[in-house]
Amino acid sequence: MQIDTIILAGGKGTRLSGLLPDIPKPMAPINGIPFLDILLSQLNTCPHITKVILAVGYKSETIISRYKTSIAYNFSILFSEEKSPLGTGGAIKKASALANTEDVLVLNGDSYIDLDIERLINSHISDKAAITVVLKKLSGANRYGNVKVDERRRIISFEEKNGLNHTGLINAGVYLVKRNLFSGVDEDHEISLERQILPDLIKSGMYGYIADGAFIDIGIPADYKRAQTELAGHIIR
Repeated sequence: MQIDTIILAGGKGTRLSGLLPDIPKPMAPINGIPFLDILLSQLNTCPHITKVILAVGYKSETIISRYKTSIAYNFSILFSEEKSPLGTGGAIKKASALANTEDVLVLNGDSYIDLDIERLINSHISDKAAITVVLKKLSGANRYGNVKVDERRRIISFEEKNGLNHTGLINAGVYLVKRNLFSGVDEDHEISLERQILPDLIKSGMYGYIADGAFIDIGIPADYKRAQTELAGHIIR
């Protein structure tokens, strides 16, 4: 079974502006290695992935120039370039035109979760899911919002950030999704996957896959600094 993959790599990294040069957030260096290399190295461990589409926007030339001739991975790398911001939903819609598989794996380009992708795929197939969202149990879930699931791991609601410091399931920024679910999304307008698309698709058959591995989001300075230690040694080719 082949799974084409989309990485959302168009972020600017505004909150990291004091720590980073003027580069896209997925290119933020982790001990001298672009964060995006870590995600690609993780994908390289899964034999089902033969194509990765980088959805690029801000400073896209920085990403394209690094990976356009890369032969370091077992998959081909293509680029879906936004001319104006499309949001996460619009970026997936645009990039999915370059995908060929019925299901696509989607990753946020600024977060990492230690994950067995093979098990995720098997869970998605077993559940007959239209969408599988990777979830992580985390203290301080208020920063991300909370995801509610039933006893069968079916997602029943997405709760907005509420400022309360509690432990809960968060959306870890990895999705396995039927590509045709994006057929009705207008790629010419900015739209958020998390806020506008996912809540409307709950009834389509949405399941959570709860991952136990380490999770880190490099979007704020404290966690970006923490990543320098916690992601050391994660370049696998």
